[in-house]
Amino acid sequence: MSYMTATTSAPGNTDTPVNIAATHVIDVANPKTLKHVPSPFRLGPLDHFAPTGAPIDVVYVYQKPVHVKTKDFIPIKRLRAAISHLLNYYPHLTGRLQVDPSNGVRSITKLGMGASLFEASYDQPLSPFPDPRFHQYQHLPGWSCDIDMLKLPRTGEALIAPWDPSFDDETGIQRGPLLLIQRTQFKCGSVAIGYRISHAVCAAEGCIHLYQDLCGIYRKLSRDDVGVLDLPPHIIPFGADRITTDDADQVHWATDHPPFGYIVSPQPGEALGGDADKHMKSTSTSDTAQDAHTPIVATYLHFSPEDLARLKVDATIPNDEDSWVSTFEALVAHLWQRTHQARVRLASYHAHRMMTGHPRGIPLSKDYLPTPSLWTSINFAHPSRLDLAGQNKGMGKSHYFPNAILPVFFTAPEDDVLLEDAFDLWDAPLWQVAKLIHERMRHPETTSIEYALAVANWMCDLPDKRLAKFDFNLFGEWCFVNTDWSKYELYGERTALDIRAILAAPPLTKASNFDGFTTFLKARERGREVHWLAGGIDVMLTMNEAASKYWDGWLEDLGR
Repeated sequence: MSYMTATTSAPGNTDTPVNIAATHVIDVANPKTLKHVPSPFRLGPLDHFAPTGAPIDVVYVYQKPVHVKTKDFIPIKRLRAAISHLLNYYPHLTGRLQVDPSNGVRSITKLGMGASLFEASYDQPLSPFPDPRFHQYQHLPGWSCDIDMLKLPRTGEALIAPWDPSFDDETGIQRGPLLLIQRTQFKCGSVAIGYRISHAVCAAEGCIHLYQDLCGIYRKLSRDDVGVLDLPPHIIPFGADRITTDDADQVHWATDHPPFGYIVSPQPGEALGGDADKHMKSTSTSDTAQDAHTPIVATYLHFSPEDLARLKVDATIPNDEDSWVSTFEALVAHLWQRTHQARVRLASYHAHRMMTGHPRGIPLSKDYLPTPSLWTSINFAHPSRLDLAGQNKGMGKSHYFPNAILPVFFTAPEDDVLLEDAFDLWDAPLWQVAKLIHERMRHPETTSIEYALAVANWMCDLPDKRLAKFDFNLFGEWCFVNTDWSKYELYGERTALDIRAILAAPPLTKASNFDGFTTFLKARERGREVHWLAGGIDVMLTMNEAASKYWDGWLEDLGR
């Protein structure tokens, strides 16, 4: 059964470059705010689980109204002032990340060095078809005149500032700023705001809240109001005050008894998240880094509310009134299985052609295939979990800004008659896949508050934080990775500048361009010509280009 009502897919590279005209270093508007935060600003145990080399990226696009003059549309002077006032509430973002060479403890030092704002221009109008090469895609099902990230310059990557993940070997200080913002003006006067922030200081939710705060301050300055927030963020990381211990027994226990799902690396240089850091480094040091890997394509899939409702029905255990699955679990199960089926079809095609010289064949036995695995995450900052912003206690904070996510990862169970819950992901009913995800997302051994606290305490007690490592390869063969942004307010008044954004999404960068990666996004409002796309969830999927051709069915011959 097909649940999708629309798909769009296209390359976003264009020959026209985005030109950087100027770079501004922006500090806090009120220097006194720097005196109210510790320096160095230590990060917490949950911050130490994020890769140091990978930023979080988001691009917002604002279409200039015809009646507004270009010079008056999101002017750079007002944007600079808004960022400066924003930093009064996030003063640690003016510093630089430091990893202590002796024990791997992360902190922010050199407060006051500033964040970066780039002024850029693009000599083409904001258009669904910025390049004539896109005209070949207009016949595809689901193709619309909407702007999406895949149709922007270099799939949005040209709209974010260059990121420097490198560190000074002697001091352990990262060379680049923690926060970079780029304002790109199109030829028609429309503006894109691309911003990227170090994952070491926040996750996606904190990143989006930061931008909402920036927009709120900007709108106040537009009204000649004072650039203050109604509610400040909570920026002090949970557990930062006890990130190290002098208790030898605790250190010994932590080294010998990692929590379930983690291991202690024998070498400090193998930092937790090292796979992600290595991937980021390989893609940032060379423009041709992706050429050495399997070609990857990106696709947007839209699931309407009706699609999601049907999907949940099929993902629920039949004839069991007490069973249920969330929309998230049903959608992840569907996409994981469809991706796996496409991979199996491709592998079977190659194997059969190698043996017979013909492209046809039946699916290979799973004995000859990699074991499929899944990676997603849980945010423990929410009031229903650790309540790190103290919202249940009335602490008056808008949100918890630092990292508070822990991963959930597992492999598909072997199809063994001796195992009660075993199944083959290739042909299992959808409810069986969703049941596995539902149970793993709620398993007390890996998703409870007690488990999260145990993991945080373990990180605090490790003698070298770089010894911590996930017992999982995020970039392993046939891994399926999901990140869920569908509950975040990407659109509407909270992210409006002079007007509301017409597009908000992570750009497709070289670092995120790997096989089997999905991002769930709250679907934006479309125009009348595609009103049937209103509501629901948009999915950005990247996968092996060859496997993607098997997504909608078994293509009997790709060799022509």
